Amino acid sequence: MEHDRWMHRCLELARRGAGQVAPNPLVGAVLVQGEVVLAEGWHRRFGGPHAEVECLRAFGDGPVPEDAVMVVSLEPCSHHGKTPPCADLLVERGVKRVVIGQRDPFAEVAGRGVERLRAAGVQVTEGVLERECRWTNRRFNTRHEQGRPYVVLKWASTSDGLLDKHPREQRGVQRISGPEAHLLVHRWRAVEQAVLVGSRTVVNDDPALTVRAIEGRDPLRVV
Repeated sequence: MEHDRWMHRCLELARRGAGQVAPNPLVGAVLVQGEVVLAEGWHRRFGGPHAEVECLRAFGDGPVPEDAVMVVSLEPCSHHGKTPPCADLLVERGVKRVVIGQRDPFAEVAGRGVERLRAAGVQVTEGVLERECRWTNRRFNTRHEQGRPYVVLKWASTSDGLLDKHPREQRGVQRISGPEAHLLVHRWRAVEQAVLVGSRTVVNDDPALTVRAIEGRDPLRVV
């Protein structure tokens, strides 16, 4: 319970990267000292600095207080990818305590970040709001733990169970759901990497399959 509220804040920050960081995970980080937030950061875009790096940049170049705690929603990475290892950075900056939400299921990390920190004498607490952290990164977790994409099934039908209320020969847009569902679909499109439809949908409806109701990146269109 001690760090729950800071982890909630990490998840709020992490979600700001939705639609921008895939196939990387959504990650937020908060550096706290007692009841004071010293700095915050999140992974903003694929290939860009990770959340811990953003957080420490926001803190500045000064020494990190010995009683400060880095709270981060996902285990700090321990490998050289598009960016250097975050675990090494935390050690170099003198962070003495790290609290994480869930371990990173990516095979190149998978607990090695925690091991690196502990080997350097950093106190590590794991599993804070783990369920919430796993849900936030359900796409990333599904890919690395189950070896498949995370799938959202969108289904709309009339009150009498029909998917199409017009005769087959009538073409054009045939919307049977309301404005709330329309907005929800565009929110999904903005955060998912691809949208899949059948060939009849393309022939009959000629859908754009783009993000329009809100701001966001268009998904890959698959038929």
